[in-house]
Amino acid sequence: MVTKKIFGLLAICIVILLPACGGGSGSGSGGGVGPSHYLFATVPTQSAIAALRMDSHSAAMTSVVGGPFQAGMSPTSIVVHPNGKFAYVANQTGNDISLFTIDHNTGALTEVMPRTPAGVTPVFLAMDSGGNFLFAANQSSGNVSVYSINSGSGALTEVAGSPFPANLSPVALALSPTGNFLYVANVDLASVTAFSVSSGVLQQLPQSPFPAGHAPMSVAVDPSGNFLYVANSRDNTISIFSIDSSGALTEVPSSPFDVGTNPVAVTVGTTVKVLYVANQGSSNISVFTVDATTGLPTALSGSPFTANGAPQVMAVDSTGNFLLVSTESNNTISAIKIDSTTGGLGGGVAASSMVGFPGTSIATTK
Repeated sequence: MVTKKIFGLLAICIVILLPACGGGSGSGSGGGVGPSHYLFATVPTQSAIAALRMDSHSAAMTSVVGGPFQAGMSPTSIVVHPNGKFAYVANQTGNDISLFTIDHNTGALTEVMPRTPAGVTPVFLAMDSGGNFLFAANQSSGNVSVYSINSGSGALTEVAGSPFPANLSPVALALSPTGNFLYVANVDLASVTAFSVSSGVLQQLPQSPFPAGHAPMSVAVDPSGNFLYVANSRDNTISIFSIDSSGALTEVPSSPFDVGTNPVAVTVGTTVKVLYVANQGSSNISVFTVDATTGLPTALSGSPFTANGAPQVMAVDSTGNFLLVSTESNNTISAIKIDSTTGGLGGGVAASSMVGFPGTSIATTK
């Protein structure tokens, strides 16, 4: 049985848009002065948020002055509002959500009190592309809290009917590109719960939950909204589902597909149509092209690629040029160069930074 409190829980990066920052520099391959952006990572063991300035060309990283920044108890997931002013953090053992303002010039985070109550053990956050609603998966209480967001102040207001029942042990969320559907990985139920979304209100689809592999830990929707990908950590597989106009899921032929050992995270490329799967047990990353019509995956030449340690979480950087990987074996966040033509990772690690303790969620700005 997977533990009810997953302190090593993974999360997928939320990419938001900010004007580029000038003057970023740091040690690492290709370092130098030029456009830069910020990277934030939750560090549960320190109840803090690590903050790094990242060179947009070389990926060289330097710590933001004043960081790491104190959060609530055991922060596990972070997302950034599209307006670039606010960051939200789920505090797993605090059962609440922190709101931070982001200093655009320095990358410093300032928490706005009081914290917003959530369900029991909030472990994952997701936000719609317009920044209108925040969704929190509450693992121990088996539900999803939904909040409307004040774009001026960043304040959260829980919507009517929240929290919404989401079956056993919800640990990861994925929204469709339109924001009309929400998919929830139920790690102890071997399934995905699907909801329609209307003004933040969740309605579970009649056929839901949909069976997946054992211990689904991560879900992702492709940019077209046609397919859902699920990492089944106990089966060493990924499940792929087609999504119909009602949001219902149908598993594609031959699914599930074999990957490495203990896949814990899945995400999609932003500039090249590829699928990345982080295999914690085998310390590597499987990379696939995915047929746009059938959803069927084909492993890239050279896959799986080394992950510079046992990956805990990964995210495609906002530039689309790097895959960011947090590894629990060496407490490092690495930027792996993405081949602009194939989406492969043969270029290896472009830069990395020690954060002292494993990071469980990554968010970047542009």
